[in-house]
Amino acid sequence: MLNIDEPAHLQPKMALFRLGFRPFFLFASVFSVFALIVWGGFLSGINVLPNTLNPLWWHGHEMIFGFTCAVVAGFLLTAVQNWTGRPGVKGLALLGLFCVWLLPRILLFAPFGIPFTLIMVLDLLFLPLTATLLAISVIQVRQWRNFVFIPILSLLTLLNAASYYGLLTQKFEWINNGLYGAILVISIIVALLGGRVIPFFTERATQWQRESSLPWLEWLSFASLLALTMSLFLQHELSIRVIAGLASLVLLLRWNRWGWRASWGVPLLWSLHLSYLCIPIGLALIAVGLPLSVGMHAITVGGLGGMILAMMSRVSLGHTGRQLKPPRPVVLGFALILIATLLRVFAGILTQWSSEFLLGAISGWILAFGCFCYCYGPMLCQPRADGRPG
Repeated sequence: MLNIDEPAHLQPKMALFRLGFRPFFLFASVFSVFALIVWGGFLSGINVLPNTLNPLWWHGHEMIFGFTCAVVAGFLLTAVQNWTGRPGVKGLALLGLFCVWLLPRILLFAPFGIPFTLIMVLDLLFLPLTATLLAISVIQVRQWRNFVFIPILSLLTLLNAASYYGLLTQKFEWINNGLYGAILVISIIVALLGGRVIPFFTERATQWQRESSLPWLEWLSFASLLALTMSLFLQHELSIRVIAGLASLVLLLRWNRWGWRASWGVPLLWSLHLSYLCIPIGLALIAVGLPLSVGMHAITVGGLGGMILAMMSRVSLGHTGRQLKPPRPVVLGFALILIATLLRVFAGILTQWSSEFLLGAISGWILAFGCFCYCYGPMLCQPRADGRPG
C-alpha cells in the first residue's frame, strides 16, 4: 500500500476528512441502516416518508445513488492516491463534496417545502464533481488506464437523471431503466476493481499463485454488462435474457481464475469471493426468466452490498494503519449479508411468504452494516494508528 507523506500541519485537524474513505464509508453505511429501517417500516405499514415522495422510487434511488455511489466515491477518491502517488482530496474540498452528497438525503425529508428541482440538481452534481476530482489527479500524471472511471461516473449521472425524469413525468419504465441500468454500471466498476484486487489479495494471503489475466475475457465481461445495460432500454425480453446469460457465464469464468478455493480460511477473502459470485448468480436468475427484480436484488444485496462491506472493512483497516483482521462482529456481518441475499431472492420467488422474507433480508442488512458502523466508526473518526497521514 502506498502512503503519501505530508507535514503534520497540512493534515486536516478533523481526522474524518483526511481521506475520502473516512466520511463516505461511515455515513453511507449509517444512511443505509436508516434507509432500510424506513423501508422496513413502510412495508410493515408505518410510513414516515413525505406524502409527495414515491416510496418505491425513494428506496431504489437512495440505496443505489445515495448509499452505493457514496461508497464508490469514497473508494475511488482513496484509491486514486495510491494509483497516482499524489495526495488525495481532503479537508475543505472533501467536506464540500460530502455536503453535496448529504444535503439531498436530508432535504428529501425536510418539512419546509424545499423545491424538488433543487434537490435533484444537488444530487446530480455529486458524481460529476467526484469524476472531476478523479480526472485532475489522473490527468496530471497521464495515468490513462484509470481514466476509465470518469466516463463510468458520467454514465451513472445520466442514469440518475433518467430515474428523475421517470419520476417527474410518471414514466415508470424510465425509473426502472435508470435504476436497473445503474446497478449494471456499478457492477462494471465492481468487476473492474474486483479483477484487480481479489486475485491480488488472495495471492498475498494464501499459497495460491495468480494466473495471468486473459484480455479477451476481461473485455467480454465489461462489454456484456454494458450491452445488458443498453438492452434494458430496448425492453426486449429475449435479448435481456440472452445477454444476461452470456454475462453470467463470462463473469463466472473470470471469477473461477481468482483462487477462490484458497480463500475459505480468511474472512476478508471469502467475503470478497462469495459477494462477487452473487453478480453472475443474479444475472443467471435473469437469464432463466425469473422476474427482473429477483436477479437485480441478488446483485444489489449480495454482489454490491456484500462487496462493499468486505472492501470497506479491508480498506478501512489498511488506511488507518491497522492489521488486516476484521472485528468478529463484522465477520458475522459478512455472513448476514449473504443470508439477506438468499432471503431477498426467496421473497421474489416464494411470493406467499414475501413479507417475511423481505423483513428478514432487511434485518440482515441492518445488523451487518450496523456492526460495521459500531466497529469501524471510531477508527474512521480517529487519526491513523501508526501516525501516518491519511
